[in-house]
Parts: sequence; C-alpha cells; structure tokens
Amino acid sequence: MEKDLLEVERKHLSNVLKECDEKQVNDMEEKFALTYTYDAVGMGENRIPYEDVKRLSQAKALLEYCEREQKEILNHLKAYQFMKKEAKSGKSFDEEKLKDIHEILVEGIFQGGCYRNVNINIFGATHQPPDHVKVYDRMAKFFRNLGQFEGTPLEIATYAHASIAKIHPFVDANGRLAKLVLNYFLMKNDFLPISIPLELRETYIEKLEIFKTEKDLNPLKDFFKELLIKRYEEVLKELDI
Repeated sequence: MEKDLLEVERKHLSNVLKECDEKQVNDMEEKFALTYTYDAVGMGENRIPYEDVKRLSQAKALLEYCEREQKEILNHLKAYQFMKKEAKSGKSFDEEKLKDIHEILVEGIFQGGCYRNVNINIFGATHQPPDHVKVYDRMAKFFRNLGQFEGTPLEIATYAHASIAKIHPFVDANGRLAKLVLNYFLMKNDFLPISIPLELRETYIEKLEIFKTEKDLNPLKDFFKELLIKRYEEVLKELDI
C-alpha cells in the first residue's frame, strides 16, 4: 500500500510539473531549500531564524551572527544543491560521495570527509555511537548492506539515513549528513525531498532511537512516509492543483 500510494503521488506530481511554469517550480524549490536548511541546521545548536536564513542566502554574510553559524547555513545550502545534482545524475552512492557531502557541510569550519578518531556521546540518547576504532568496519558493513538492500525507495532511504545516524562516522554534522543522504535516495528514485520540522524533533529522535536500540526500521520509515505524503499535498496545493 505504501509503495502504491507514494507511486501514485509521484506520478501525479510528475505529470503536473510538465504543465507548470518553470519560474513557479524554481521558486518553490528555492523556498524548500531554505526551509530544509533552517530545519536541518536548527536541529543542532544553530539558532538563526528562518527569515535570517533567507537573508543570509542572498547577502552571504550577516554581522549579527557568528561566523560558524553562518557557514553552517551556507554550507548546507551548497551541500543540498550538490546532493540534488548527484541524485539526479543517477550515479551510485558510495563512500567517496558520502565524504564529499560531509566535506561541503563543514567547509571552513574543520577538515571534513575524514572519519572520526575520537569517541563521541550524544546527550540524552539511549544508544551511543560505536567506539572510534570500530567506525571503519561499521561503515564498510553499511555500504555492503546498502548494496544488497532489497526494499522500496523509502525503505532504502530510511535505512541509509538511520545507519549513518547510528554510526555517527564523523566528529560533527552527522545529523545534517544523514538527512541529506535520506533525500539523496528519495530524489534518486524521483520522489520529493523532505524536511523534518523542528517541532517534530522529539518525535523524530524517538523513532530513530527505536532503530538504534531494537533494529526496527518501521517506526522511522512510517514517520518519513507521513512527511513525504504531506509534502506532496503541500506542493500540489502550492501549485494550485
């Protein structure tokens, strides 16, 4: 049923977009990129409000915020565009691509694209990331499993996202990276990208923790499915269909 419903939504929007004004579609995509960046970066400690995220995307610098916060915003916008281009190219997802995306996310903040060599803890989480000496093996296993994974596009996207969030392979920006990977697999399969609203942060973390502790992907997958269906409804409404 999930596959049928999402497939109907995907095909419907695909047909609708063929008749839409290009500027309207581009404006809609730009608006999503800003909302997505605000939500993704805001999940961490970045507190730049949405209107200033929009201003920053145009001005490239705002005096009232620290340099790191601004770079996180600008880097995420850049990483999203890179991810979108790669997804639409149809290229396979591999370790090099993952590291490239991470490098863009943290450009000018610290050296990206290198797996962590220290242990990290997630405050308040039941499950903690593996010891740093296990990261290389866990990531190698992840890519092997990903290559053999059988399931719907949403299941694959959810698995890739949840696995990266669980391993936390880098020192920082793992959450933003995992969300970009989620959207990579959605867009590669011609689905819309989604954003996790800040007001649903606790719900998202709860579903993710279930996967981390019980290896049950379904609650998180269903959560993403709801967001995806809502996104289609919003886009069709915005296009006045």
